Amino acid sequence: GPTIALILIVTTVILATLFPGGSAIAQAVDVGYKDFSYGSMASAPTGQKPQSKLWFNDNIWWGVMYNKDDFAFEIYRLDWQTQTWSTTGVEVDPRARSSADAIWTGTYLYVASALMTSTSTSDTNIYVYQFSYDPVQKTYAKVSTATIWDRVVETVVIDMDTTGRLWATFTDLNPALSMSVFVTHNTTEVDVWIPPYVLPATESTGLLIDDISTLVAYNGKIGVMWSNQATGNINFAFHLDGTDDSANSWTFNPAVTGNPKYADDHLNIKSLQADASGQLYAVAKTSLSDVYPPNSSQPLILLLVLSTEGSWSRRTFGTVADNHTRPIVLVDAQNRELYVFATVQSSGTSGYITYKKINLDNPGAQFDSGLGIDFIKFAAYDHINNATSTKQQLNGVTNLVVLAGDDTESLRTYFHNFIDLTDPPPDPVYQVFLPLVIKN
Repeated sequence: GPTIALILIVTTVILATLFPGGSAIAQAVDVGYKDFSYGSMASAPTGQKPQSKLWFNDNIWWGVMYNKDDFAFEIYRLDWQTQTWSTTGVEVDPRARSSADAIWTGTYLYVASALMTSTSTSDTNIYVYQFSYDPVQKTYAKVSTATIWDRVVETVVIDMDTTGRLWATFTDLNPALSMSVFVTHNTTEVDVWIPPYVLPATESTGLLIDDISTLVAYNGKIGVMWSNQATGNINFAFHLDGTDDSANSWTFNPAVTGNPKYADDHLNIKSLQADASGQLYAVAKTSLSDVYPPNSSQPLILLLVLSTEGSWSRRTFGTVADNHTRPIVLVDAQNRELYVFATVQSSGTSGYITYKKINLDNPGAQFDSGLGIDFIKFAAYDHINNATSTKQQLNGVTNLVVLAGDDTESLRTYFHNFIDLTDPPPDPVYQVFLPLVIKN
């Protein structure tokens, strides 16, 4: 199977000291790569559950990361040989309390950035930035900036449909002061967007203040998923590419209904285009850990799968007893495997990152029980949290990279790790033998 990159750093080695009976003290082992400090200005810079901070382009992994020396989020690149990040110096957003969602389309990089919390800055706009890429200099340049909203929101997510139209979603108060799901998209001009409107679908209003939405492009559609903790439902609606913005252009197809406490504000979704195993894969956290008395066997993290026929099914990634949080899902389309990464809450609200995987071609496949395989874990940093990666499908060329952070006041450090995804064996080469022709 895939090889996990591990740094085995011995933090405590006591070889001479033995307990009665001859048992030696075990060595502590760290897993993953400790990166750099993002300083005291930014807060949880890998956070916001639906977002993707990383992308793969030109055989390089890139990310939106905070540079404490320049006081700005910038575009960084990962050196694969040394597994170290370095800045390109290209600024994305100077607001330290903003959060970004990035998508590489093959031609341009687009980054949506929104202010998460009110700060001393008067700039509360949601921006969508467009960047061009220079393959010779291996760097990016900002081409345009669009303003799509002027309020602080918890998170904003973008994606591009098959017509080349960019879409965005977020939750905020509507004019009637009801918490709602908003959507918007650009026009024929990349930096000109229509006014955001409330999604015309069941349960898109009357949300709780911390409910969130996310969206994804798939099979000629844009899909929006959102939590409604007031009803306990996880909802979904889709829009056919190229159609108008009328209420009739949206189709409601809820993912989880009729189960109180099955909704929470933790969502992450990916597509697998035109694949028999399913169109969409989403991970969602329930609120079943809040039930008193809690049932340790109840599902806490769910994998939701939208079949090619349009029906939703679900599998349990982790239970209340496992106490995972902030899951993300990644798809290795080449090796036909699906990965779910999540935080194990070993200390307060965070601890370390683990993962589990299942085979895409086995519709009955279930996740192994337990906490999963350690992926980013350091003895000296026990608040590692907020795994993030890419919107893209993965393969043996891209491999897999996940970024996280420890937001402890005195630490504030990035971490990452990778999985070297195996390349499938090449197609067999057959030698062709021509028939022997014998002439009389």
